[in-house]
Amino acid sequence: MAADVEQYSRLDIPQQERTQAELVQVLDKAAALSNLDRLSWKRQPQGDQEFTVLPVGTPEPVVLGEFVRQLRVALAECNAHRPRKQPIRLRLAVDIGVARTAALGYSGPAPIAVARYLNAPPLKSALSGTRTTNLAVIISDQLYQDVVQLRSHGLDPDQYVKVHVRHDEFAGYAWIHIPEHSTAEIRGLALNGRPVTGAADEKREDYSMTTPEEIAALAGMAVVGAMATDTWTFVRDRCASLLRRHAPEEKDAVLDLFDGFEQTLSAVGAEQHDSLTGMFADRAASALARVAARSSEAADEVRALAEAAGSARTESTARSTISVRDVRVKGDFVLGGRDTKVSKGGQR
Repeated sequence: MAADVEQYSRLDIPQQERTQAELVQVLDKAAALSNLDRLSWKRQPQGDQEFTVLPVGTPEPVVLGEFVRQLRVALAECNAHRPRKQPIRLRLAVDIGVARTAALGYSGPAPIAVARYLNAPPLKSALSGTRTTNLAVIISDQLYQDVVQLRSHGLDPDQYVKVHVRHDEFAGYAWIHIPEHSTAEIRGLALNGRPVTGAADEKREDYSMTTPEEIAALAGMAVVGAMATDTWTFVRDRCASLLRRHAPEEKDAVLDLFDGFEQTLSAVGAEQHDSLTGMFADRAASALARVAARSSEAADEVRALAEAAGSARTESTARSTISVRDVRVKGDFVLGGRDTKVSKGGQR
């Protein structure tokens, strides 16, 4: 886990010293009120930031639930006694994984991931864009899937927004949570640094990406999401049309890449399918970003591809469920297909 103070470098030396001391007090208080043993945490102070390795066995739901709630309250209480224009505002990043003691701190994938998440542009944008909270939290996709989705300790998966984090050779998905903020507000803050307040605005905001990378990230997820479904032929044709108009020299190579992804996803089980989808979406986004960067017209068509792929998949899901009840057959009975349910009596 890592906590970082926003705009710390703008403070003078006495202000920095006070901020460091109060940051420690806030973290201590939140841990104590959550019944977490902070004395067992391996802490690595870094000026405006504290990096921490929590011991094995620390209950993740408590960290993501009660500790985050207590941290928000402790920050509010602390800031009530600080100058109005100098509140402590925190970005908090949490992941789970391997962290080993090294000569200059810690090594392993989890410390690297936490550092990348903590400095992710969507998280920085989310915190800097609002003044109604002093805390923005980002967690790894693994923590979201394994802990938040279980809904223990008051965790609500519907209060998190999925974002893509890319830095040098690191790329992955994470989830942003801002206490007391809706997902529409979080999404707008993460994308543009301003909240979105209505459902119509939220839909529009999803596609208001401005850079080729942002546009392509959304399109990559939508295109790969259509693979190994009955909408893939339609989406592939849209990809081919896009490439033919704006990147004809890359058309065959990109389509071959996409076809390879689709064949792989069609052949693997559900567990492998989920793990491969993120990796394929990143690579698809890289290919589509090159197209989107060519012109504003190309960028608009990549955005339109994302909308079309998402809409096609939604419509297909709504009409593709097959239910067979009270099956009576002699001999072999075979019915195949994705998301197919076969019922006989009260059994499937």
